[in-house]
Amino acid sequence: MTKIFKRANDLFIDNIYNEVVKSPVRILPITFLILCILGGVLLALPYFGEMSFIDALFTSVSGVCVTGLSVQDISTQLNLGGQFILMLLIQAGGLGIMSISSVIFLLLGKKMSVTYEKNARSMFEAESKEEIKESLFLIFKYTFLLEFIGFIILAARFSCISKDIFWGIKQGLFLAVSGFCNAGYALISDNLISYNSDPIIILTVSFLIIFGGIAPAIAITLPKFLRGEKPTPVAKIVFYTTAALLLIGTIFILVSSFNGALNGMNISDKILNAWFQSVSARTAGFSSIDLSNISCGSYFTLIFLMIVGGSPGGTAGGIKTTTFAIFIITAFNIFCGKKNIIRNREIQPETVYKAIALISVYLLVLVISCFLLITTQIISHSKLVFEAVSAMGTVGLSMGITPQLDTFGKTVIILTMFLGRVLPAMIIYYLNSRTNEFYLSYPKAKISLT
Repeated sequence: MTKIFKRANDLFIDNIYNEVVKSPVRILPITFLILCILGGVLLALPYFGEMSFIDALFTSVSGVCVTGLSVQDISTQLNLGGQFILMLLIQAGGLGIMSISSVIFLLLGKKMSVTYEKNARSMFEAESKEEIKESLFLIFKYTFLLEFIGFIILAARFSCISKDIFWGIKQGLFLAVSGFCNAGYALISDNLISYNSDPIIILTVSFLIIFGGIAPAIAITLPKFLRGEKPTPVAKIVFYTTAALLLIGTIFILVSSFNGALNGMNISDKILNAWFQSVSARTAGFSSIDLSNISCGSYFTLIFLMIVGGSPGGTAGGIKTTTFAIFIITAFNIFCGKKNIIRNREIQPETVYKAIALISVYLLVLVISCFLLITTQIISHSKLVFEAVSAMGTVGLSMGITPQLDTFGKTVIILTMFLGRVLPAMIIYYLNSRTNEFYLSYPKAKISLT
């Protein structure tokens, strides 16, 4: 009887295993969900702080999804152990479930499904499992090296400011991980507002955010790009789009908030903080200025940057720079009557279709989230929309209303953060798995758009 029970149990586990791991569309949300729930249960324990389960779950989801929205002050409501757990959740979310699950497969010697291996090769730009292993090693080396460099600089700076080495090390380590993973969490009650005139802290966190938001395989080609060597089309799109968004965002925030949120600063600090908020809005969520009463110009600039987000393969969220760039390039070529090309390479129609599908689903979920919040919360509609966009983009910027949300509002934001993190990847994996399916050819339909 015991053998029969054991055999049935093994078959049950094997069936679940096969159903889950044979497709990234399943493994991605399930792994994130397990991490979120596990983190929520741990953070709710009295050993790690003073949080209700809904607040602990909110914090866990925000950490795993590297968002940074918080209904509680983690610097006071979580003790050292709770803060360490949150940092681990942020690190796991930042490294990416594809990387972590691929490592598990390789360590256990499990055979990847055809679909999973295809998506892994696509993500890591590899042609074999050996190249996937090399790419994984690159990701971990790149991540921990940059986090270590950021930690050394930040820990030294915080130690000098506070004259407390232990406090400086704690702040530096947590902020380095949070910054590189684009999480937006800091163990300081006002985030980074108290240090908005310190260029060492602001610039260090800025570059951690930027390099965390770019895929390692692309980031390591940056020196070649700066030397004038021709990058790949993907790298070129990422570099130019990132630079354009950072520049445009800095200028718009500087001009629109010059006498507003940036008022009282000297010109160099205004430029520094406009730059930082432009960087942070692309999914990091750190605040160096008070966003509760920002100007309309800065409001719409931040929303735009949050929706676009970072680059594929990095720690950032949003629709991604490549999706946005493909959309803009396609529209430009259509208006100019040109073939849809970049660097003498044709952009395949399937790529354009995927970009349109991703943007459509992303905006649909965002609209539903905004609708639910606006109809259930007695809070300023503009601030609720900002909160929803921030959650969907896994950004973490807030206009100060997160603690005012009721249980339903917190639940909506939790789901929005979760979908914002896993949905874009799930859509692309799903569409990639259907690329090779056979489609019948039909007569062309003529449809008027005016």
